[in-house]
Amino acid sequence: MTSNPFDINQSRPYRQWRAQKLEWLQSGTQVSIHHLPSTKDLSPSQKYSIQECCKQYGFAVYSLPEGVQGDKTWLLTLAAQFELHHIDSNLCADENSVTSLQVLKGGQQKTYIPYSNKPLNWHTDGYYNARGKRIQSFLLHCASDAETGGENGLMDTELAYIRLRDENPDYIRALMHPEALSIPPNQTGENLIRDTETGPVFSIAPQTGCLLTRYTARKRYIHWREDETTLEAVAFLQNLLTSGENGVVRYRLSPGQGIICNNVLHCRTGFEDSPNKQRLYFRARYYDRVGETCRHPTSY
Repeated sequence: MTSNPFDINQSRPYRQWRAQKLEWLQSGTQVSIHHLPSTKDLSPSQKYSIQECCKQYGFAVYSLPEGVQGDKTWLLTLAAQFELHHIDSNLCADENSVTSLQVLKGGQQKTYIPYSNKPLNWHTDGYYNARGKRIQSFLLHCASDAETGGENGLMDTELAYIRLRDENPDYIRALMHPEALSIPPNQTGENLIRDTETGPVFSIAPQTGCLLTRYTARKRYIHWREDETTLEAVAFLQNLLTSGENGVVRYRLSPGQGIICNNVLHCRTGFEDSPNKQRLYFRARYYDRVGETCRHPTSY
């Protein structure tokens, strides 16, 4: 049997991995800005520092010089520096599969909260995606910020796994159930955009052994498995996220800054634009993991 810390039936690899993960959390700073001179030809040390930050905390914050926005292909170039190549071309993405997140009053995007100034509840990206298209990482770049608000909340999914497993191992068993979370179909009239998607919250990527997470705190248009332990686990996780403790980070990006992450749990506060300051973010989502496409978690 291959050892894996995310296998609920294996305690020794879990204890070893957990000790290392918590040591990083206690001894380091989760938010440190990585200043990058450009979006390409990064030095080995620049790549390594961001990859290590993502490995230890789930995410890294970078800063780029002004004047790199252009046609947004630069974001793809930056992602490729960290072995991110298989991009998710979602429904509202632009022609290059990069999504422009801003307040829109028309078009199909207007029905989705990310294109409004409303608060965005805790979730992982692509929780509604089909099993073969699980989002493992994304880049979120601030081109311009709002007049007020728009702060992100972030929590490493691996740290959430630790909190749940330490509280009650049965919580992990419940959230790994293949019918733990169901997302109803997305349909407009007779047009079926996406079918029902049912699956676990936590699963293990078969090729890398890494932890995959799909989660949403939304109350409507989702269905949790009608099981007492599952509902207790969901309540525990929601309380963990909203408490603002136990590894939750709050950060408001400035123009030119961005987040690269292994699809951490995240949320966003509401915000207000002004005639002179209108929030615009760029997002690229990937089926790859930051710099770890062939790396087993026990090598931490």
